[in-house]
Amino acid sequence: MRRHLDHFFDLCKNRIFVMLCGIIVLFAIIVLRLFTLQIIHGTDYEESITASVSKKLPVTAPRGGIYDRYGRPLAINTVAYCVQVDGSVTLEFTDEERQELSAALTKTLWEKGETKTDALPITKRAPYAFTFEGTEEEKETQEKRWKTSIGLEKKQRDMTAEECLQWLYEQYEPPADFNAAQKRAYVSFCMSDDRNLMALTLAMKLTDFGEEIADELPLATESPYSFQFNGNKNREKSWKESMGMEGEQIAYGSLKTLDYLRDYFGLPEGLPNDLIRSTLGIRYSMYLQRYQQYQTVNVATDVSDKTLAYVEENQDIFPCVIIDTISLREYPQGEYFAHILGYIRQMTENDYALYKDDLDKEGNPIYSQTDLVGQDGMEKLFERDLNGSDGKVLIEVDNQGRRMSVIDSTEPVPGKDLFLTLDSKLQQIAYDTLENELRTAVLKKLTGGGKNSVSTMELFQSMININHISAEEMLYAEEGTVQHTVYLRLKQAQPTFSPDQEDAATVAKEFLLDALEKGNVSVRELTLMMIEQGHMNVTPEEKAAIDSGATAPLSMIINKLSNGEMSPADTGLDPCTGSVFVTQVGTGEVLASVTYPSYDNNELVNTFNNSYYNSLLKDGNTPLVNRPLKQKKASGSTFKMITALAGLETGTITPDTLITDKGIFKDTGIPYARCWIYSNTGGTHGPLNVSHALEVSCNYFFYELAYRMGNVTTGNSNNSITTLNEYMAAFGLNSYTGLELDEYGPTMASPTNKERAVKTFNPDATTSQTRWTDGDTIRTAIGQSINSYTPAQVTKYISTLANGGTLYKLHMVDHIQNPDGTLHSEVEETVENVIEFKEENLQAVYQGMWLVTNGSRGTLRGIFDDLPVEVAAKTGTAEEDKNRSSHTWFVCFAPYDDPQIAITVMIPFGEGSGTPAPAVAKAIIKEYLGLDYVPTNTNMQTVLAE
Repeated sequence: MRRHLDHFFDLCKNRIFVMLCGIIVLFAIIVLRLFTLQIIHGTDYEESITASVSKKLPVTAPRGGIYDRYGRPLAINTVAYCVQVDGSVTLEFTDEERQELSAALTKTLWEKGETKTDALPITKRAPYAFTFEGTEEEKETQEKRWKTSIGLEKKQRDMTAEECLQWLYEQYEPPADFNAAQKRAYVSFCMSDDRNLMALTLAMKLTDFGEEIADELPLATESPYSFQFNGNKNREKSWKESMGMEGEQIAYGSLKTLDYLRDYFGLPEGLPNDLIRSTLGIRYSMYLQRYQQYQTVNVATDVSDKTLAYVEENQDIFPCVIIDTISLREYPQGEYFAHILGYIRQMTENDYALYKDDLDKEGNPIYSQTDLVGQDGMEKLFERDLNGSDGKVLIEVDNQGRRMSVIDSTEPVPGKDLFLTLDSKLQQIAYDTLENELRTAVLKKLTGGGKNSVSTMELFQSMININHISAEEMLYAEEGTVQHTVYLRLKQAQPTFSPDQEDAATVAKEFLLDALEKGNVSVRELTLMMIEQGHMNVTPEEKAAIDSGATAPLSMIINKLSNGEMSPADTGLDPCTGSVFVTQVGTGEVLASVTYPSYDNNELVNTFNNSYYNSLLKDGNTPLVNRPLKQKKASGSTFKMITALAGLETGTITPDTLITDKGIFKDTGIPYARCWIYSNTGGTHGPLNVSHALEVSCNYFFYELAYRMGNVTTGNSNNSITTLNEYMAAFGLNSYTGLELDEYGPTMASPTNKERAVKTFNPDATTSQTRWTDGDTIRTAIGQSINSYTPAQVTKYISTLANGGTLYKLHMVDHIQNPDGTLHSEVEETVENVIEFKEENLQAVYQGMWLVTNGSRGTLRGIFDDLPVEVAAKTGTAEEDKNRSSHTWFVCFAPYDDPQIAITVMIPFGEGSGTPAPAVAKAIIKEYLGLDYVPTNTNMQTVLAE
């Protein structure tokens, strides 16, 4: 014993032994502590613990408003309730909750007649067997994997298909009143991932409550769920690759892609496509935010009280689904200002590249990839002014990621307000009057006789051509519809045709046009197709009347046009488009800029309507084009005032010089130039001075004038076009208008521009083909040749003429205002050029424009007689397509004796359609000058009431 004690004491003297003992004691303490924490008190701690995790989140700043010159709102923010999903919150259903949700989904689907949901790889009838495909080895592997996924233990892996089915029924306990198919659907839902079960339930409820599900999935929300890449195959391929698609999957159409995504996110098979699409919308939005912890995604905005109540009542089941308030952008005057204002939406990769380096005063990034930014118009141009400074909130979250409390917060700073020079009431009157005048012109073609009348067949051909009767939508129509019936005729005529072929839409349109002409498709069927596609709204009684033949399609369309249910643009008949541009004469301020037809930018903001946007892209009337700034046409006779002033100022003519119209101008050779009156009647205008030449718009007068300014015979051919170019430039027709919005530059007829234009179409053109001739000059003098201008550029020229020669830079922005109401910045008037004209020359031109509306032979005599002010005006036409009417221009300024506004109305293919343009200008003049104003004595009314 003594020996052992001595040995122990010797060990104690060993430092390594002592250290080892110490380590053993420490490990023992740690093990004991861990045992106490995890085994003895583990459950208690798990129930009581709250994660002390803090997270800083941005608080979006209110966006600045946009207002007209009088402070009327054009773009505002409204607060609405929205449904959001927080993907960072842990979602764990209890067995009871899972079964309750699965039963509810099954019952709802069966009530709707959707009875195909079944994700079980087991035959539907006895004797039950597995439905795995492939080699025996592959089948065995799939079976083993599936059994493991449903929770079978190793000893249960030999269970038969029937035993597995019974085991699932015992596991999930389907309601006793369910039939076999319902039980299988119920089990399929029970086996789903918690997030899928949540998304399926939420999508179904939101749809039932009439909500529109917001998402960024680039598939249309309605069948055939077409891709939303605007035909860009590279973008489509890139997106597919980002979703893990490869090989032959890259060529998948929209329906196959929808099925791929269903499988990718693990949704059960057999679900109706509309439920799959709406559910995928929620899952995809969550997927995009998978790396943004504590950032919620909006799945429905501006929701109803019924939706609010449902989400609140089910907060315990769906802790990740929350109700919050959100600031929505609203455009009170939608289609009237869409091309000017643009819209906002979540930024794209290109947007992020543009804004990612913007920093605040503290050096922090101002923008994140989830921010909403301007996508067009003023919203984009003044993004950095309209965008405020986001606030911050520091939150505390629990162990499941749920928000517990706010630790600290910094209030956001609103964006600046933008005030425009535009008059919203003037804009609205111009748009509505233009539409009504075009409606009248189209109705006259449909109901009147004569050379300008249109047949029923021509009407329907036009609606097919502009896609108002969509051949593409016909390809994916459901069975039992008229569209599907017509589609089957296409398949019968072309057995190899496939909706997936690259030119499917073009082939289908050609088939419809051909079938209509040959009588293989009736206008009644086309009308019913239009109704099925939602392009014409009718009552059940009206549809029945068309279907039975009680009402003729043309009669219904005329009725719909007359009462405003259809627009002239819906017909596609000429004229059905147009533009208006109005400026102040003594400044560069723009008062109105109208595009018809327009679109509703409210459809593209907040929840971007992909289907609506794609319909705009396919619309043959090109409603997305900002016509006053981006539709260039030859200016026609509205150009003649420039030629007149050039001739007068150079002394080529005086106000009293007479030139005799001979009908045909032969001095510049073949092809001979003709005066319009000679072409129409064989007559001439006789001898005219410059004022009367403008009154009757005599082409011959201006041919002769341009020829006298310089020609080959006198050896100074270039003098004329050089002089004309100088005066065109002086009126701003060689440069941009200066407007803030994007615009096309003018094309001024000149030797250089002719050579460029000819070589664009024929790079091998010879010198003789590109050389400028006297024939080019005389045609330039009447606004033809290669002259091409936008309504904005022409209005700038007319405004300069009206004010006596001061060329102002045009602008639509008046000033920017800080959130506290103080002035941030103001747009100052910019004079680009001043032309010193002789007063007698100006008066001669003014007199000519006055005679247009007041002279005995004026082309617009009598139109403005009912106004208390006089109007100076000029009309013009320009041919583009020999098979269609010429474009019509109308320009004017008013009042004649004290010019205040300049107006341009341009109507493509509008010749021979009455006088739509002058009627529009008259309405604008009345509104601007207050000629229709009726004063009301509210004080007297109050006195009388008392």
